[in-house]
Order: sequence, then structure tokens, then C-alpha cells
Amino acid sequence: MRKSVVVLILLCAVSISGSVEVGENPAERPGDDLVWQGIYAFYSSEFEKSVTVLTSARKEFPAHPAVHFTWAVSRWLRTQAYVGIKESYNVLEESLDEVIPIYQQYISDAPEIPEYRLYFAASKSLMARMHLGRKEWLGVLVEGVKGYRGVLVVHRENPELWDAFMPVGLLNFFAGNMSPLIQFLAGFFGIEADRELGLRQLKTAAERGEYSWIETSQILVFIYLWMDDDFEDALEVTEMLIERLPQSLYNQHLYTETLIRLNRLTEAEENLNKTYAMAETMPLVSTSAWLPTLKYHDALLNFYRSNYDKAFEMVNQSIDEFATELDTPLGFGYLLRGQIHDMRGERPLAVADYRAALQLNNYSSAMDKARTYLRFPYSE
Repeated sequence: MRKSVVVLILLCAVSISGSVEVGENPAERPGDDLVWQGIYAFYSSEFEKSVTVLTSARKEFPAHPAVHFTWAVSRWLRTQAYVGIKESYNVLEESLDEVIPIYQQYISDAPEIPEYRLYFAASKSLMARMHLGRKEWLGVLVEGVKGYRGVLVVHRENPELWDAFMPVGLLNFFAGNMSPLIQFLAGFFGIEADRELGLRQLKTAAERGEYSWIETSQILVFIYLWMDDDFEDALEVTEMLIERLPQSLYNQHLYTETLIRLNRLTEAEENLNKTYAMAETMPLVSTSAWLPTLKYHDALLNFYRSNYDKAFEMVNQSIDEFATELDTPLGFGYLLRGQIHDMRGERPLAVADYRAALQLNNYSSAMDKARTYLRFPYSE
């Protein structure tokens, strides 16, 4: 139960902070084109360009609702890419200390514009994300709840503001996956613990959101691919993502795993090679962070081809080298290695891997499969 409460609070902290993407809507306000250019740059790993463009956009169009928030994100991502996670939180804190008072002033001057309140709430959630990275749990709780309640008020007062459907839907969805007690507690945060409602809200944000469609689409793929084993729906969304934003390594890696799960192995191999090449062009810190996930894909691809020795070699490398915050590939890596141990008749080693996967408790389908294989050894 304690783990579930913590996860719910962390989702409050991070659900809004990723909502910075740009849709295909025509420019509707001064500065849109420049802001979108900066956002697309950091999604294409052009981190220096993104900071330069968004810094310029802040000077030319300071009243744009999204520009200050996206500028803070761009500086955070650039530091992650070139220096590392720890220093990136210092840069993020410095940026948010500058950005939050600006939104407070705009809210005071123009209370009729809901986007200012939305991005103020998003900035508070991003502050919670910083506390999360530093493991400052009280800060996560305080800033995360402030951020979520802020966006919830905006959503209820402005139901046509489609971007707000993303954080609201995300919390409703994940709370709906938790125990009845956690669902009850979620109500105190204003969360409707309803999985299907949350999924409908996420789909609305993906289809109609101006600044949230990419993030929400990626969340939907996460659900389809790593929670629900709904690979056909995952394929539909990932094909859209790589068509619209082909230089995003994250989108390409979603596509690779979807192809593997659908047994389209030749296409998966081609796309995996593409992602390896893309990772090698990134800053050294980013390359090091991506390689363990790509090696997991390599292992999974070989497993599907019945090349079990090669799969075992690659999954070992992936697990040993894994050092990123998002541990979903690590959980599936432990699961895959456990399956190979079971196939080799190495039951104690398989059990150890399934238990290692369960210790992550990351709410992916790897957890359910690990529980099953603890009871019944995996076999082809």
C-alpha cells in the first residue's frame, strides 16, 4: 500500500511536467512558430538549438503562455544530455526560480487567460520533478499536489482546454489501476480513480491537444505496449509518431519494440539499427543512457528468433549497464533473462530474476508475468 501511495504522489508530481509538445495546429498567437521550432529541436536531440531558439522566443514573445515553461525544460534536457542527471536538477531549479514569478505576474495581469494558470501549475509540477530527482520527498508531495490541483481547477473551469486532459487523464487512469483503498485516498487529491475514464481523457488529449499530443501519444503507447499487451493499438500510435517526428529516438525505440512484439522481425532489426545509429550521434552522456535499452531490444529480437545464447549475452549487458530513471526496460530485461534461465533448466537463477523484476514494482505487465513464472516455470 505504501508503494502505491508513493507512486500516486509521484504521478501528481510529473504528470504535467512533460506536457510541452506541439501539435499540428496552425499558429494562433504571436510566437507559436518559434516556440514550436524550439520544442521540435529538443525532441530531435538538438539541445543547443532548442535553448537558443526558446531563449530568443522569450525575448521576442514574453507573453506567450508556453514559452517560459518550455525554455526551462529545454535547459534541463540540455544539461541532462551533456552533463548528467544530477547537475540537470540544479539548472532546472535555477530556471524555475526565474519562470514561476513570471507566470504569477501574468496571472495577476490577465486572469482571464487560463493558459497562464495551466503553465504555472505545470511549472510547480516540474519543481516537484526536481525534488523527485533529489529524493526530497516532502518537496515532491507539496509541489506535486499544488501542481495537480492547479491544473484540475483550470480543467474544470475550462473544459475546452484540451491540453489539461493529459495530466487529469493520466492520474485517473493510474489511480484506477490501484487497490480500492488507494482509489479512495486518491479522491482527496481530486482524482477520479477510473481506468476507462482516464484512457478516454488521454485519447482526447492525443487527438485534440495543442501542446500535449506527443506526450499523450507516448503515454498511450506505454499503456498499450507495456501494460496491456495491446500491440496493434501501439503500432497505430507509434507509426503516427515516427511519421510526424522521425528524429525522436524515444519514438523510434517505441516503434522497434512494437515491431518485435508483432513478430515483424526484419523491420524491427532495421529500425533497431537505425536507433543504434541515432544514439551514437548524441552527446556521450545520452548515448551511455540509451545503449542499455537498445541492447534489451537486441536481446528481445534475438529471443524471438530463438537465438537464445545471443539474447542472453545482450540482456546481461543491458541489465549490467542500466542506469536510467525509467526502469521499465530493466523490469522486462530481468523477465527475459529469467525466461532464458528457465529454458536452460536453471530454476534458482530464473526465480532470482523474476524476484528482481518484482522488486521494481513499476506497474508494467512484466510484473504480472514475473508472478506467473514464479509459480509456473516459463517454457516455449
